[in-house]
Amino acid sequence: MKVFPSTIGCVRVMAVVALLAGCSGVGTIDESLNSPISNDDTYATIGYLWAGARTAILNKREPSTDAFNLPVGYQLPCARGGQGLFQGTLAGTKAAGKGSATVAITASLAACQFDEIRVVRTISAPLVTITGTVAILNDTWDATSIRIVSSAVTVNGVACPGGVNVTITGTTLAGQATSTGTACGRTGAVPLP
Repeated sequence: MKVFPSTIGCVRVMAVVALLAGCSGVGTIDESLNSPISNDDTYATIGYLWAGARTAILNKREPSTDAFNLPVGYQLPCARGGQGLFQGTLAGTKAAGKGSATVAITASLAACQFDEIRVVRTISAPLVTITGTVAILNDTWDATSIRIVSSAVTVNGVACPGGVNVTITGTTLAGQATSTGTACGRTGAVPLP
């Protein structure tokens, strides 16, 4: 098959455009879909939901008994108004400082406003389910695999198409995690703060 020089130049230009498009915004969220929620607002929404779930878990010290069922409760700080509540349980077993906990948390955000210096976001999600596992190693919370799902989410009063359905994984609960899945009509894998 013969490739014409003009075709090669076109392919190069398309590759550069694709590379630049992949670098815009935050992380590697697919921006090809026409979502009314911006890439940055989508990323922030995932980050806020994860921050609430992670803090709710981290607020519980690792269990002192080998079998445990710990109640979880956390009031999300909505800097400029609204409410955000995370409630549920961490249940599991451990032996010699090693084991795992099953996470079962529900959350509700009602016009929760977050202030990021120049940007104020308002997020509502009447029902968020948070499930998965958190490992225990050396008597501390360790690797995590958490799924966050909410079918009805609004960001700044705009419906988030498809809601949020992401899996958060990390080598430690307190460390950086990665979100994979779909949120507000965008699909991708992004590192979370």
